[in-house]
Amino acid sequence: MIAPDWLRSGAAWFLRVGVLAGALYVGWLVQGWRLGAALATLKGEVATANADAANARADQAVRVLEAERKAHDGMQAIEDRLTKERDAAKNEKDAFIAGVRSGAIRLSIPVVGPVRAGASDADAAATGGPGNEARAELTPAAAEFLDAIADEGDDAIRQANAVIDAYEAARKALNVQAAKSK
Repeated sequence: MIAPDWLRSGAAWFLRVGVLAGALYVGWLVQGWRLGAALATLKGEVATANADAANARADQAVRVLEAERKAHDGMQAIEDRLTKERDAAKNEKDAFIAGVRSGAIRLSIPVVGPVRAGASDADAAATGGPGNEARAELTPAAAEFLDAIADEGDDAIRQANAVIDAYEAARKALNVQAAKSK
Protein backbone atom coordinates (compact mmCIF):
# COMPACT_ATOMS: atom_id res chain seq x y z
CA MET A 1 0.00 0.00 0.00
CA ILE A 2 1.28 3.21 -1.09
CA ALA A 3 0.31 6.37 0.70
CA PRO A 4 -0.83 9.29 -1.38
CA ASP A 5 1.71 12.03 -2.00
CA TRP A 6 -0.09 14.55 0.11
CA LEU A 7 -0.06 12.08 3.03
CA ARG A 8 3.59 11.27 2.49
CA SER A 9 4.52 14.89 2.30
CA GLY A 10 2.37 15.65 5.39
CA ALA A 11 3.80 12.74 7.33
CA ALA A 12 7.33 13.81 6.46
CA TRP A 13 6.50 17.30 7.49
CA PHE A 14 5.10 16.06 10.83
CA LEU A 15 8.13 13.85 11.22
CA ARG A 16 10.44 16.77 10.58
CA VAL A 17 8.48 19.00 12.98
CA GLY A 18 8.44 16.20 15.56
CA VAL A 19 12.20 15.67 15.28
CA LEU A 20 12.77 19.42 15.47
CA ALA A 21 10.45 19.69 18.51
CA GLY A 22 12.18 16.72 20.14
CA ALA A 23 15.60 18.28 19.48
CA LEU A 24 14.46 21.59 20.93
CA TYR A 25 13.03 19.84 23.98
CA VAL A 26 16.25 17.87 24.54
CA GLY A 27 18.29 21.06 24.04
CA TRP A 28 16.05 22.87 26.49
CA LEU A 29 16.50 20.10 29.07
CA VAL A 30 20.26 20.01 28.63
CA GLN A 31 20.46 23.82 28.86
CA GLY A 32 18.29 23.72 31.98
CA TRP A 33 20.54 21.13 33.60
CA ARG A 34 23.65 23.12 32.67
CA LEU A 35 22.21 26.42 33.93
CA GLY A 36 20.83 24.67 37.02
CA ALA A 37 24.32 23.41 37.83
CA ALA A 38 25.80 26.87 37.19
CA LEU A 39 23.09 28.44 39.37
CA ALA A 40 23.77 25.96 42.15
CA THR A 41 27.50 26.75 41.95
CA LEU A 42 26.73 30.49 42.01
CA LYS A 43 24.41 30.06 44.99
CA GLY A 44 27.17 28.17 46.81
CA GLU A 45 29.67 30.93 46.07
CA VAL A 46 27.21 33.61 47.21
CA ALA A 47 26.53 31.67 50.42
CA THR A 48 30.28 31.36 51.04
CA ALA A 49 30.79 35.08 50.34
CA ASN A 50 27.91 35.97 52.66
CA ALA A 51 29.33 33.77 55.41
CA ASP A 52 32.77 35.34 54.97
CA ALA A 53 31.23 38.84 55.07
CA ALA A 54 29.25 37.95 58.19
CA ASN A 55 32.41 36.64 59.86
CA ALA A 56 34.28 39.80 58.88
CA ARG A 57 31.49 41.98 60.30
CA ALA A 58 31.47 39.93 63.50
CA ASP A 59 35.25 40.27 63.83
CA GLN A 60 35.01 44.02 63.21
CA ALA A 61 32.22 44.32 65.77
CA VAL A 62 34.36 42.48 68.32
CA ARG A 63 37.28 44.83 67.61
CA VAL A 64 35.04 47.89 67.95
CA LEU A 65 33.53 46.61 71.19
CA GLU A 66 37.01 45.89 72.54
CA ALA A 67 38.16 49.40 71.60
CA GLU A 68 35.05 50.86 73.26
CA ARG A 69 35.70 48.83 76.40
CA LYS A 70 39.31 49.97 76.52
CA ALA A 71 38.29 53.60 75.95
CA HIS A 72 35.64 53.32 78.66
CA ASP A 73 38.13 51.78 81.08
CA GLY A 74 40.59 54.56 80.28
CA MET A 75 37.95 57.23 80.87
CA GLN A 76 36.94 55.55 84.12
CA ALA A 77 40.56 55.50 85.27
CA ILE A 78 40.88 59.22 84.47
CA GLU A 79 37.65 59.94 86.36
CA ASP A 80 38.83 57.88 89.34
CA ARG A 81 42.15 59.71 89.38
CA LEU A 82 40.34 63.08 89.25
CA THR A 83 38.11 62.03 92.16
CA LYS A 84 41.14 60.95 94.22
CA GLU A 85 42.93 64.22 93.46
CA ARG A 86 39.82 66.22 94.46
CA ASP A 87 39.45 64.24 97.68
CA ALA A 88 43.12 64.72 98.55
CA ALA A 89 42.88 68.45 97.80
CA LYS A 90 39.71 68.74 99.92
CA ASN A 91 41.39 66.96 102.84
CA GLU A 92 44.43 69.21 102.47
CA LYS A 93 42.20 72.31 102.32
CA ASP A 94 40.18 71.19 105.33
CA ALA A 95 43.38 70.65 107.34
CA PHE A 96 44.69 74.06 106.24
CA ILE A 97 41.45 75.86 107.14
CA ALA A 98 41.33 74.05 110.51
CA GLY A 99 44.88 75.24 111.17
CA VAL A 100 43.99 78.82 110.22
CA ARG A 101 40.89 78.80 112.43
CA SER A 102 42.79 77.38 115.38
CA GLY A 103 45.61 79.87 114.96
CA ALA A 104 48.22 77.16 114.29
CA ILE A 105 48.67 78.59 110.80
CA ARG A 106 48.92 82.32 110.40
CA LEU A 107 48.89 84.11 107.06
CA SER A 108 50.37 87.50 106.45
CA ILE A 109 51.02 89.75 103.51
CA PRO A 110 53.74 92.35 103.00
CA VAL A 111 52.59 95.93 103.52
CA VAL A 112 54.06 99.36 103.09
CA GLY A 113 53.86 101.29 106.32
CA PRO A 114 53.24 105.00 106.56
CA VAL A 115 56.34 107.13 105.98
CA ARG A 116 56.91 109.80 108.61
CA ALA A 117 58.45 113.08 107.68
CA GLY A 118 62.10 113.28 108.66
CA ALA A 119 62.50 109.53 109.26
CA SER A 120 66.01 108.15 109.00
CA ASP A 121 67.14 104.93 107.33
CA ALA A 122 67.10 103.23 110.74
CA ASP A 123 63.46 104.23 111.16
CA ALA A 124 62.68 102.96 107.64
CA ALA A 125 64.18 99.60 108.53
CA ALA A 126 62.05 99.44 111.67
CA THR A 127 58.85 100.24 109.73
CA GLY A 128 59.43 97.75 106.95
CA GLY A 129 62.07 99.36 104.77
CA PRO A 130 64.75 97.54 102.76
CA GLY A 131 65.76 94.27 104.37
CA ASN A 132 63.07 94.43 107.03
CA GLU A 133 59.66 93.92 105.48
CA ALA A 134 56.52 95.01 107.35
CA ARG A 135 53.75 92.39 107.32
CA ALA A 136 50.05 92.41 108.12
CA GLU A 137 48.37 89.28 109.41
CA LEU A 138 45.15 88.17 107.71
CA THR A 139 42.04 87.36 109.66
CA PRO A 140 40.92 83.70 109.49
CA ALA A 141 37.88 84.73 107.39
CA ALA A 142 40.08 86.53 104.87
CA ALA A 143 42.46 83.55 104.74
CA GLU A 144 39.49 81.22 104.10
CA PHE A 145 38.20 83.51 101.36
CA LEU A 146 41.58 83.63 99.60
CA ASP A 147 42.01 79.88 99.99
CA ALA A 148 38.55 79.30 98.45
CA ILE A 149 39.57 81.35 95.41
CA ALA A 150 42.81 79.41 95.07
CA ASP A 151 40.94 76.12 95.53
CA GLU A 152 38.49 76.97 92.73
CA GLY A 153 41.44 77.69 90.43
CA ASP A 154 43.17 74.46 91.42
CA ASP A 155 39.97 72.47 90.81
CA ALA A 156 39.54 74.08 87.38
CA ILE A 157 43.11 73.11 86.51
CA ARG A 158 42.50 69.53 87.69
CA GLN A 159 39.36 69.35 85.55
CA ALA A 160 41.15 70.80 82.51
CA ASN A 161 43.96 68.28 82.91
CA ALA A 162 41.41 65.44 83.15
CA VAL A 163 39.73 66.67 79.95
CA ILE A 164 43.10 66.80 78.19
CA ASP A 165 43.95 63.30 79.41
CA ALA A 166 40.55 61.99 78.26
CA TYR A 167 41.00 63.61 74.85
CA GLU A 168 44.46 62.11 74.43
CA ALA A 169 43.23 58.67 75.49
CA ALA A 170 40.32 58.82 73.02
CA ARG A 171 42.59 60.09 70.24
CA LYS A 172 45.02 57.25 70.80
CA ALA A 173 42.20 54.69 70.89
CA LEU A 174 40.75 56.02 67.64
CA ASN A 175 44.13 56.09 65.91
CA VAL A 176 44.82 52.49 66.92
CA GLN A 177 41.37 51.41 65.72
CA ALA A 178 41.80 53.24 62.38
CA ALA A 179 45.20 51.64 61.85
CA LYS A 180 43.83 48.14 62.50
CA SER A 181 40.93 48.51 60.05
CA LYS A 182 43.13 49.50 57.08
